[in-house]
Amino acid sequence: MRRFTHPALQTPAAKPLNDWLDKAGPVSTLLQTARQLSVLEAEVLSLLPAGMRAGLAVAGIKRDPSDPNGQVLLLLAAHGAAAARVRQVVPTLLGRLQQRGSPVTSIRVRVQPEVQRHADWEVEPVARPRTGGRMTPTGLANLDQLARSLPDSPLRDALNTLLSHHR
Repeated sequence: MRRFTHPALQTPAAKPLNDWLDKAGPVSTLLQTARQLSVLEAEVLSLLPAGMRAGLAVAGIKRDPSDPNGQVLLLLAAHGAAAARVRQVVPTLLGRLQQRGSPVTSIRVRVQPEVQRHADWEVEPVARPRTGGRMTPTGLANLDQLARSLPDSPLRDALNTLLSHHR
């Protein structure tokens, strides 16, 4: 049995959204740049040790002002420690990227705390086990002797306060 469909209701086959975005002028340029940065970020992260990957993101590529044919890769680190670690491996990373055919001629690392790749960056302070807080009798005797030998001063007052807490 054949069904009748009104010609106004007949639509061409649906096309994937990416096909439309690829042909949409400025949007296609933006999409292409986003894809390139995504590929570059994956490549950079694959070249780094696992411990350095979490706090790092690729911000972009721009022309190198000192070299008209060169490009600068800008990396964003979540904190100063991550930036310092990445800066130590920049020469190796740059060499590996160039071996793979990348046009990058230099790498700059900037700290940007808002970069959040994973929620596990939030680290609680390390809980330190409390020691007994007790000084040895020899240590108490030496501090007491020092406090008695000092003239009346804020240091002597502080030592006496410390000694009173430990007696």
